[in-house]
Order: sequence, then structure tokens, then C-alpha cells
Amino acid sequence: MNRILRHPMVNGICISLFSAFYALIFIITSGHREFTRLLYYSRNPGIANADTFWVRWSGFLAAGRHAYIAYALIAVTILVVAFLLLRRRTYDEYQTSLLIQCLIAALVLTLIAIGAFFLIILSDANGIVEKFTLFITIHWATVLLADFAYVVLCRWR
Repeated sequence: MNRILRHPMVNGICISLFSAFYALIFIITSGHREFTRLLYYSRNPGIANADTFWVRWSGFLAAGRHAYIAYALIAVTILVVAFLLLRRRTYDEYQTSLLIQCLIAALVLTLIAIGAFFLIILSDANGIVEKFTLFITIHWATVLLADFAYVVLCRWR
């Protein structure tokens, strides 16, 4: 595992693949009639008039604005890959162990987030599309920003 992670391009390929997947889904579903029909909070008249976070988030998704989230994910991914392309040498042992620690921390935080997401769904199963979209947005944005911070820190060491 250490030998694979020593190469910055492995990081770039993995980040690029997942970002492309999420961005593609966000762009395709943006403004799509079937996706909008699945949204709970924006299509129920009794709920849609309330001023809650979920109603606003659902309206954001119904308007197709999550394509902007996809563009932001693509932009951060391009920055990460650009920094990785500028690095011409492999990571040393310290940087590789730091990357492994970051990946372990991301895994632990992801497991905690999955547990919190499960509790949110158990408490109110309505609006699962909105809740899952928010979960994916927060999770992947956090992973990208953490990877960007790691790449920037390793750039000057």
C-alpha cells in the first residue's frame, strides 16, 4: 500500500474518478424532471411554505442549482491535480505516512457521518433524496478540500 501511495498520480487518478462521477451525476440530475419529482420538501404544498433548512435545500435542488456544486467540485479537483502534476518526484516516507493518516481520519469521519445520516433518516424518512444529496455534497467537498490541503502542504516540504 505504501508503494502505491508514494506516487502522487495515484492520488490524482482516484480523486479525479470520484469527482467526475459525482459531478456527472449532479450535472445530469440538475433540472431533470424525474429528479425534481423525487424531491419531497419542494413538491408538497403544505411543507413547501415553511421556512426550514430542508425546504430551502430542496428548492435549491429543484431549481437545478446543484450543478454549481458540481462545477465547484471540478474546480477543486483541477487544482489538486494541477499541484500533483507540478510535483515531479514521489512522496517520501513521512509524506506517505501523513497521507495514510489522513485517509484513516477521512474513513473514521465518513463512518461517523454515515451513522449520523442513518439517525437522520430514522428520525424522518421523508426527503431522503435531499438528505442523501446533502450528505454526498458535504462528504466529497470535505475529502477534496482535505486532499487539497495535503497536496499544498506537501508541495513546500
